[in-house]
Amino acid sequence: MIVFFEYFSIFSAMEVLLLDFYHFLKSKVLIAFLFFNVIVFSQNKFSLPEGKKNDKIRFVLANNLIIVPVMVNGVELSFILDSGVGSTIIFSVDNTSSLELKNATKIYLRGLGEDGPVEAIRSTNNELKIGKATSPNHKVYLVLDKSINFSTRMGFPVHGIIGYDFFKDFVLNINYSSKILRINDPESYVYKKCKKCYETNLNFVNQRKRPLVALKYKSDKGFVDVNLLLDSGSGSSIWLFENEEKGVSITNDFFRDFLGKGFNGEIYGRRTKIDELHIGDFKLEEVTASFPDSIYIKGVTQRNREGTLGGNVLRRFNLIVDYPSKKITFKKNNFFDKPFNYNMSGLSIQHVGFEEVAVSKKYSERSRVYMGMNKLMSKTTLEMLFNFILLPKYEISDVRPDSPADLAGLKKGDVILQVNGKKSYDYKLSDLNDLFYYEEGKKISIKIERLGVVMKYEFYLKKVI
Repeated sequence: MIVFFEYFSIFSAMEVLLLDFYHFLKSKVLIAFLFFNVIVFSQNKFSLPEGKKNDKIRFVLANNLIIVPVMVNGVELSFILDSGVGSTIIFSVDNTSSLELKNATKIYLRGLGEDGPVEAIRSTNNELKIGKATSPNHKVYLVLDKSINFSTRMGFPVHGIIGYDFFKDFVLNINYSSKILRINDPESYVYKKCKKCYETNLNFVNQRKRPLVALKYKSDKGFVDVNLLLDSGSGSSIWLFENEEKGVSITNDFFRDFLGKGFNGEIYGRRTKIDELHIGDFKLEEVTASFPDSIYIKGVTQRNREGTLGGNVLRRFNLIVDYPSKKITFKKNNFFDKPFNYNMSGLSIQHVGFEEVAVSKKYSERSRVYMGMNKLMSKTTLEMLFNFILLPKYEISDVRPDSPADLAGLKKGDVILQVNGKKSYDYKLSDLNDLFYYEEGKKISIKIERLGVVMKYEFYLKKVI
């Protein structure tokens, strides 16, 4: 399931393998989307070494998504930890030519959109390692469509997603504040008393791979009870499926927007805010919510489910996710009080490779150390060429109509040179996108290059809702 950057996934039971993968991911600025329906007969079991009861892994948090290092047949890749998918999916393998997948068979995937199916590879008997946890007989799916690529939206390589295959074997402590994932053997794990926590059941559907959590939200028509897919692979707050009978309906205050890109085309819908979201006694206010147009979700099972709960809500809590006992524990963290806002510039920005920049030797050494700190970065990210260095290059991938950036004159394809007096390559992509979310009225000065001409623009951030 991908849409940059919101996920949304469902798996249905069938006698034969049917891949209808739908995954949606929303970075604060943009989205990419996939969807799969699949039956998995292999065990794909992870386990810790004998005698070891837990392990600790540091993760990268970007666009509300958890990125973990995964060894696949001895090659280190980076995967999104996604509770919304049942199978292990690999894509974007341009920089992993040494990766070998075993027992490969070509298949076809069909997903959301209007085009035809896309090619993929099903591979069995692979070895996966996450920290000290190992799965020696793992089934993976390799998507061959190169347009499905998270890396340009994240600013660093992301090669795949893993969900149920990993969650099912452990009790996971996900600390969004410290960016630490703790893997625990479920048979030896002991819960600590926590008066400030909310514990509730996970109800599994679709071959017992999709965890639903029961929540309540308040709209302009009152409180509505909803069952939402727990989806750590979605960077959004909430996706809701409009259903008048169940009381799930959009408010009058909304705007239409591009929601993402599926295997077979683009996905559109409406964006709004809901007044309150209640998770036990925790209350979140003015929460951003997306309502996809019905034409794009007609292949999605909506029985006993009204939508998706994504990373922009989940990151406001530290979680204990316990698939073996079918429960989840929420404890609010320092992200809890961050406001929910849409992109107030209207700009979507993506990473489009690197450019050679002349720098002093001192600056070159500093940059090399800085860029080498992230172990998930490709080894070819940095290359010294005499007195030149390769630094990230960003461009505008989309401009929302009638937004401040659109009205100022910025266009899709403009290469970003500076933002607020700072060279674009001195920003991480996630930090650059963050500039557009949290301070209404903030002045943005931006220098771009268009068709070889350097131009400067200014605009002020303005809430769309």
